Amino acid sequence: MKKEMLLLAALVLFVAAGVASAVETASGDLGIEVDFTWVSKYLWRGFDLLDDKAAFQPSVNFDLFDSGWSASVWYSTAGSSKNGGSLSTVDAEEFNYAVTYSNSLCEGQATQTDYAASYIYYDFPDVASNDADQQEFNIGFSWPEICPFGTVPSYTIVYIWSAEGGGANRDIEGFIHVFGINKDIEVDCLENPVSFSWDLTYNDDAGRANVDHDWSHTTFGLSTSFDGIGSGTLTPGIFYQISMDDSVNTQNELWTGISYALSF
Repeated sequence: MKKEMLLLAALVLFVAAGVASAVETASGDLGIEVDFTWVSKYLWRGFDLLDDKAAFQPSVNFDLFDSGWSASVWYSTAGSSKNGGSLSTVDAEEFNYAVTYSNSLCEGQATQTDYAASYIYYDFPDVASNDADQQEFNIGFSWPEICPFGTVPSYTIVYIWSAEGGGANRDIEGFIHVFGINKDIEVDCLENPVSFSWDLTYNDDAGRANVDHDWSHTTFGLSTSFDGIGSGTLTPGIFYQISMDDSVNTQNELWTGISYALSF
């Protein structure tokens, strides 16, 4: 209980500081991006949450006046029932509420470090909160100038814990470490580059009960964007996950996704 109170206090301070900073440093307009995404599978931290079923995942993100702070609401609903109806589309509904602060250090230098810190609340409205709801705090770092040829290494540390104690989620607390590389590849016949992504994840017993302390999976991705589709941007992608730890996922996964984003 003491640790939970300390975490809650830290998060309240984090959000309060963000609001104060956004007001104090506001120098631009409120930016709004609305995104509509469809994925053929819903993979989260290596877990196949809908057992090979598709999901529709719209979101709205608010850029708070170029202050570095943003807030978002994200929604997911299953495209069909799971396991012959044991998990209905309604039961699979999920809302994520996030607050993020992003900035850069040593900008323009070889050691430039871009970073983003986020708090996320995972809300499953049709399941008891102590059985499903969870919270996350993560900090991600990337180094866009340190490697040649536009290769960008990154590292993200994630801490996950239950929103309420005592239920099925009581043993999900732990850390996840994600190491990655991104590179944009120019293709003559495309208006925007193809983005190649790769990441390797170490799960330190987090996200589900009885997860091993082990390298859980590695994921490869390819995506590109097409501007001027209506007044928005269309982004298709294809992804492949090699699963290395059965306590997270017993299968390798191949899936696709497509998103359409509008900015205001």
